This record gives sequence, structure tokens and C-alpha cells, in this order.
Amino acid sequence: MPVTPSPCLSVLVRRDAAEEAIERLVLLGATAIEERDETTMTGAGAADAACLVAGFADSAARDAAALALSHGGVEAIPMDVADDGWSSGWRAFFKPVELSRLLIVTPWMRVEARGRATIVIDPGLAFGTGGHATTRLVLELLERRAIERGLPAEVLDVGTGSGVLAIAAIKLGATSAVAIDIDPAAVIATRENAAANGVDAAVEARAGTAAEVSGAFALVLANIELAAFEICAASVAARVVPGGELYVSGLLVSQVDACAALFPGFETIASAAEDGWAALALRRVQ
Repeated sequence: MPVTPSPCLSVLVRRDAAEEAIERLVLLGATAIEERDETTMTGAGAADAACLVAGFADSAARDAAALALSHGGVEAIPMDVADDGWSSGWRAFFKPVELSRLLIVTPWMRVEARGRATIVIDPGLAFGTGGHATTRLVLELLERRAIERGLPAEVLDVGTGSGVLAIAAIKLGATSAVAIDIDPAAVIATRENAAANGVDAAVEARAGTAAEVSGAFALVLANIELAAFEICAASVAARVVPGGELYVSGLLVSQVDACAALFPGFETIASAAEDGWAALALRRVQ
């Protein structure tokens, strides 16, 4: 039976830059990434390089990612991979996220809830099942806050992706969440995921930036990346009420101080790190 080729990108990077490149590819919509090193590559310099083969939902998403990478000086070679293991095997990329109060799974997983609130996230359209360290760290901060003090009634999720953080906030006790993203596909994914989890009435997903949101919130979530914070930090900060909290992620551990410096008038009240990634809980004091 003929196999339909999957649209992919081949990206060659230094091995020490592979982790950051993988995160960038996921943010650009990659649904699966295979990393090849000197065990699967040959030629001069192979020992110092990593080849990332990233799969995308369609050629349009693949080509958009290639263009974005080219703007950053990264060469990405489009390719079509005719491998029947890729089209189904990419599901192994996703793992259940098991926290103390939350269990996050994809539609094809079967995991015992054991008293935890279950969130089902379909990763088909947008980044963020909760499995990546940057997302999981924010989920852990949310759980900690919910256990110790409870969540405020209203939450803002900036750069919502699949909507997992907004949905988790509702499951942990928030009454409503505004979920925004500049990517229309993320808005669609968030609405679909919210409906699938029975919280569509509580999650308002819309396209836009923090600057376009009116009002302020006692809790703002922003799992984006340092380059994005450098552009939007002031507008994100303006969405936090005095005394309110801001949870930021999408950061390498080495970027924590640079990110915190973008938010004058905020103090760090908690931090967490995993696999070289970090998240900060900030409180607005001015």
C-alpha cells in the first residue's frame, strides 16, 4: 500500500545547540522530531553536529517554519519522508503528564486518573500537550498555588498554544480564563480542546497580543520564549494587577536573570527548573 510522504525539515545544528533548536522547532509547529548524531551521521564534523528531522502536519506549516528559521540564520532543508513509521510513530513523542492533581493525556492514551483531574489535549494543531519541561513547570506552579492558596477567579494565558494552561487553571479552581495567541491555529486548537474537556464556557480563546487585552488579572501565565518577552514584557506586565502574580516560562536556565530584568516592579517568589529549562513565579509589587 503506498505511503503518503510526510512534510519534514532537515536542520543541521551544533550538538550543544540541539536542545534549543528542538524547542524552537516545536514552537514553530513540529509534531515530531528525530535527532541524529554521529551514530547516524557520517562525514566531517559529524561528531560535533546534530541533524534534526522535524515533521509537520502539512507542507504549509513546514514551509512557514523554514521561512521563520531562515530569518534567524538557520538553514532548514524541506524534504518529504515516505516512512510509514513516521506518520503513526510520531505519537510516541508524547508522554502522559502526571502531577499530583492533574493528569494530561492525548486522545490515544489510556492512563489511570487515580483521583486526578484529567485533561485530554489533541496536539494536532498547536504546541503544548504539557509534556515539554517549559509547560510542565508552569503546571507545577499552578498546582502549588492551587494547593496552598487556591487560584484567583480570572486568569490570562498569553501564548496559549493548545490551551493546556488555561484549561488546567479551570480544572484547578479558576472560574474563567482568557487565552490569547497570535497564531489562529492555536486559537482553534484551544477552543476544540476546551470543548473536549467540558470547559469551553469558561475559556475564552481569541487571537491577539497582551497589548490588545483590556483589564488586568490576579494571575497571568506566559509560556513563550525570551525573544518574545523582549518584545512584549511591558504589555504582559500591564495585565497583572498590583499584588498579582505572573508565571513565565519558555526559558533556558541561563536566560532567567535576563527575563526577570524585563519586569521591573516585580519580585521573584518562586522558581523551578528541569532539563535545562526554567520557569519563574513573579509578583507585582509596584
